[in-house]
Amino acid sequence: MKRVLIVTGWCLALSTVWVSTPGVAADRFAQRFALEFESGAAYYSVTLPAAVYAASQRADLGDVRVFNGAGEPVPYSLDTPREASRAPATLRPARWFPLPSAAPGSTGAPLGVTIAADGSLRATSAPPDRAQHDTDLIDVARETRGEARVDALVVHVRDDNYQGRVSVESSDDLRNWQPAGEAQLLKVSYNGSTLSQDRIELNGRRARYLRLHWLDGAPYVESIDAQVQAAGADNAQRADTQREWRAGIVARPGPKDGEYYFDTGGSYPVDRLRLNLPQPNTVAPAAVYSRTGLEAAWREVSSATLFRLHNGTVEQSNPSLEMAPDTDRQWRVVVDTRNGGLGSGTLTVAAGWRPATLTFVARGAAPFTLAVGSASAVSSAVSRADLLMGASSVAVTARLGEAQADEQGADAQSRAKDPDAMRRYMLWTALLLAVGSLGAIAWRLARGAQPQAGAQAGGVAGGAADSGGGAGGAGGAAGDVTGGSGAASVTVTAKDSGTAGADGQSTGKN
Repeated sequence: MKRVLIVTGWCLALSTVWVSTPGVAADRFAQRFALEFESGAAYYSVTLPAAVYAASQRADLGDVRVFNGAGEPVPYSLDTPREASRAPATLRPARWFPLPSAAPGSTGAPLGVTIAADGSLRATSAPPDRAQHDTDLIDVARETRGEARVDALVVHVRDDNYQGRVSVESSDDLRNWQPAGEAQLLKVSYNGSTLSQDRIELNGRRARYLRLHWLDGAPYVESIDAQVQAAGADNAQRADTQREWRAGIVARPGPKDGEYYFDTGGSYPVDRLRLNLPQPNTVAPAAVYSRTGLEAAWREVSSATLFRLHNGTVEQSNPSLEMAPDTDRQWRVVVDTRNGGLGSGTLTVAAGWRPATLTFVARGAAPFTLAVGSASAVSSAVSRADLLMGASSVAVTARLGEAQADEQGADAQSRAKDPDAMRRYMLWTALLLAVGSLGAIAWRLARGAQPQAGAQAGGVAGGAADSGGGAGGAGGAAGDVTGGSGAASVTVTAKDSGTAGADGQSTGKN
């Protein structure tokens, strides 16, 4: 009895302690990756690829850890890219000169312009006919004053509808030209509004002259503005970490017309979305929403007019949608269906983000591994300044190797999906043990009660037998007395045996 009670008490106590202990598997991770680098440095840094975000169970990458060969965690910092601070850009009108097709091998100033002593350009003849016009020469030195960079050109097209490609070249002397990029310009009137792509990105190029080659026919240009970034502004954005993309995400149709749902498959800090429309010559306004989970409310993160227009060999689509970094996994696109929506076909999505950089101290022996994927883990990252502590050494670039098998990965993934499942199982186990123990106690009590009841029943039966025996003896004595006297037989009962015996004795004497 006492042993059963002791076992039950220990079961309940252990289950209570286990359930009240948070994060029992903080050192178990769903995925591990090898860190590859050349030894000899104190600090190493690695840009986190998409696989790390996909395995992470936290939106802030708080479950990332770095372990050395002995399985010891080492200090690390986690730095997310920041938007570069930059001075406000200004638009300045640029001087441009329509030119006819240049003769092959020609050098010096193009036909129709001359170079002044200060390097500025002046027109020397009337612009060519539109049929012969395929090039525009832009004098940007005057607008930039030699101390600024041109981020973009904004081309204002007078045509109501235009769609075409343009290539850009730059030069400082009108003789040597270098490629400066390509772009597609668009101007389309739609449903009382105008869709336009009028920017040619140049990414802060510094040059005196720019040349535009119109590959699909020159538009009627009304004006050209140069977007100038002041000298000395922070250009960190241009040297920023390259954006990662996860393409091929299929959006499934929702219960309502014009609704599409998709899951990014990880806690990516998405700040760009490319929505690839299924059919060409499609134009439709749309809004994009995201949420953290099934119980959360949808919130709008971006909106734009989506389009995919095909014109001969030229096809243009709306630029990527921009938004603040968003780690939500569930997304919804709502398209205006008043003009047919997106039509038939599958909407596919590409999600882009700027990955974080992890810097760690190479403490201990190799091999070093990066672990990720634990819903119960809490971030232990320190700031980069605290990690480096003013050290003169520079962090050497490391590489993330192949994923490694983790013997506890499956358990970690199941706990990540339902972190309270194991606790529920333990509670049910403790409850069953307690019920079983109580049943055993009841059975022991019932079993012990049976011998006591039997003993009491036997005592009662024995007493009754003794009483019967005494009565029989008294009856026999009475019979002997009756026989001796030769009288008639007398029937004697047990309760009257004493009386009958006395009477018999009296009769005999007479």
